[in-house]
Amino acid sequence: MVSTYLSYNLVNRDIKASLERTVSDPLVARQTEYFKENIGKVSSVEEFLDDYQLYSYAMKAHGLEEMTYAKAFMKKVLDSDLSDEDSFANQLTDERYRNFAASFQFSTEATDLQTDSQQAILLERYEASLTAQSDTLEADAYYYETMIDKITNVSGLVNNSRLMTFALDAYGIDGTYYTKDHLTQILTSDTSDPGSYVNQMVANGTANAASFLKLAQAFDFNTDGTLSGATAQTAAQKEATVSLYVDEEQIYVTDYYRQRERAYYEQKISTITTVDELTADTRLFTYVRTAFELGSMSASTFKQIVTSDTSDPGSYAATNGGDAWVAIAGKFNFASDGTVDAGMSAQGSTQLASTHSGFSTFYDDADAERKEALTELFKTNMAKVENVDDLLSDTAARLILQRTFGFESNEFSVRELRQALTSDFTDPNSYANKSKDSRLIEMSKLFNFDSEGNAAVPLQAHNSLTATMIAKQYVINEVRFLEEPEKTEVRKTATEKAENYQEKIQSIDTVSELLADRDVIDVVIGAFGLDPAEVTDDFLKQIFASDLSSSKSFVNLQSDSRWAELVASFNFDASGNLTRETIGTVQQRGETLETVNKYLRQTLEETEGESNEAVRLALYFQRTAPTITDAYGLIADDALMAVFRTTFGYTDDFSNMDVDQQARIIEEDMELADLQDPAKLERFLQRYAAMYDTEYATYDSPALSILSGGTAGISADLLLSLAQLKA
Repeated sequence: MVSTYLSYNLVNRDIKASLERTVSDPLVARQTEYFKENIGKVSSVEEFLDDYQLYSYAMKAHGLEEMTYAKAFMKKVLDSDLSDEDSFANQLTDERYRNFAASFQFSTEATDLQTDSQQAILLERYEASLTAQSDTLEADAYYYETMIDKITNVSGLVNNSRLMTFALDAYGIDGTYYTKDHLTQILTSDTSDPGSYVNQMVANGTANAASFLKLAQAFDFNTDGTLSGATAQTAAQKEATVSLYVDEEQIYVTDYYRQRERAYYEQKISTITTVDELTADTRLFTYVRTAFELGSMSASTFKQIVTSDTSDPGSYAATNGGDAWVAIAGKFNFASDGTVDAGMSAQGSTQLASTHSGFSTFYDDADAERKEALTELFKTNMAKVENVDDLLSDTAARLILQRTFGFESNEFSVRELRQALTSDFTDPNSYANKSKDSRLIEMSKLFNFDSEGNAAVPLQAHNSLTATMIAKQYVINEVRFLEEPEKTEVRKTATEKAENYQEKIQSIDTVSELLADRDVIDVVIGAFGLDPAEVTDDFLKQIFASDLSSSKSFVNLQSDSRWAELVASFNFDASGNLTRETIGTVQQRGETLETVNKYLRQTLEETEGESNEAVRLALYFQRTAPTITDAYGLIADDALMAVFRTTFGYTDDFSNMDVDQQARIIEEDMELADLQDPAKLERFLQRYAAMYDTEYATYDSPALSILSGGTAGISADLLLSLAQLKA
């Protein structure tokens, strides 16, 4: 008879090969194939329990074979809500039941037409689109200011679509409906001639006539289209046109607007000689009212304030506005008659700096409130939306979508937007993908509507239950074997990391995004009982690039099957993008792979146990021990305790001792944390195998029988094993 030590080593030195021999058994192969082919067809607990082949396969895989008969009990386990700590499975002390329930998803996943993560991304993009508008406006204005001075005749302007569109937008005219000939006649009209083309439009009450008149007045073209001056516009006309464009095009005031208004104010204030000149210039007066929070104060009131004697307690400013108005009066150098004090400018450098500071602080306050009100209305209304038609009929939602994705108000019909929102972004033949419009594709990714327009289950890298279980297991693994107060601190940190993972995993759409965030993937690695510190980025790239269906792929060549299970837990296709093809019915791809691996391992252990029960115990201990959190977990498992007692030479009576006393002895004899280290665990099991042979094994060795007078003794291979252990 071969010793336990050698038998165990023969199996364990290439556990992958041992498992491959197991799966090659015809019966095991048939059972495994049946499970993989049919588990995806099951849609209810009842169907699962009624299919004995599926049900018994899964029960054996999870080490619950002896409970296969108890269908009513197992139904309660499978019906448990694992997110509820008080659910049936979570209340059971044996974690095998919780793990069994976690490998299935019989409760329907919650539908959500837009997850919190998707909404956050949408609103972040909305903010980003508004911020980017400042850069766009600046680029458009720079082009216009540069190129308009190069125009030598009206034809050059009308035929430059970018310049012409800029000018039309500035004066609020939609150029879509007007010909170049019409625009030419407008621009070459003599605005002082009542009979000119543009003035006749005004006289006849033609649509947009007033806007076209302003457009004609903004340029200096002769009636034959040539320039009447050095350039198509004077500096003042150009500045006014750009200012109107910025006002017309910006949704909310932009930083570019702030910069322009500051530059304009700084240039003009030095030329002001009276209060009336300041208030007559709308841009200057708006700047002042904004800077000093004067609201819609009239020009006359402002004049009385700034012409007040700041040293006179009875002045208009002091008696009507107190210190605040007196301070405003002190920001200007106007005499009582409204003129600038002799030898001074309307504002000195310090006064000007204060005015600029005030404008920079308050210029966007009103728009910020409007923007916040819109986003809050969007959030409130989204909570009430039940289908795609509700969304598209909501004005706030339509406005957010339009601004976020850069749609023109009438660019897409309601029908087209509906088709885009109900598109499956993973389907290349969906409406959004076939449109080739990246805006529609990105929009479809931020909502979860089925083809009928109803709320669907969100497609995420990890579904909600998987993410919940990974987060929970990560925390458990991190605090295992720790003592207070370190345990509390580590738990806090681990919980924060787990929550960060749960939040971020919702918005990860590709393998590249996943691997770019080690904080996220490291939580997953830790939850699978692996050490993130020992895993390189290159290794991760290789396992995620592997073909899970190929036994020769990199991930499947790893000796530890947990790497394949980890990869399979994600809903990524071969190209590293999100896919629905990995999503099963009651079992996800990762759980199916894990179930099959567990079944093969259980079968291997049983097979080895038929010839040597001690080898089965060693293999069981190797598989189970890393999940133990404390000595009591060891005590609760008879098989694990059998290995412990044999290894350290305790009799069966050891288990009759007080439980706390057993725990103390276990902790004195072995470092439970070492069970997480494969090398140390292997050393421990080699010692167990040798001790088992020493205590229990008998050998039919003729030579040894002669030497020992016919009595059984220690085999030669065992003596060699013991010698190696001592070395």
